[in-house]
Amino acid sequence: FIMEIKARIPGMITAINVKVGDEVKVKTVVGVMEAMKMEQPIASPAEGTVKEIKVSVNDKVKSGQVLMVIE
Repeated sequence: FIMEIKARIPGMITAINVKVGDEVKVKTVVGVMEAMKMEQPIASPAEGTVKEIKVSVNDKVKSGQVLMVIE
């Protein structure tokens, strides 16, 4: 199956902790975004392999924007 990790709220990506091909578990922190002057960890909702990373550090993202794809 394919799972998209989406931004819950608008913000800016401050860290990406994984690369394509990495195995992740549920709740693995795959990145960090800054929103409302707070650091918000981005956790994986599923176990799998990172297939695609659609953002870079310092990217501004909108609510609902796809950040990564896990398969």
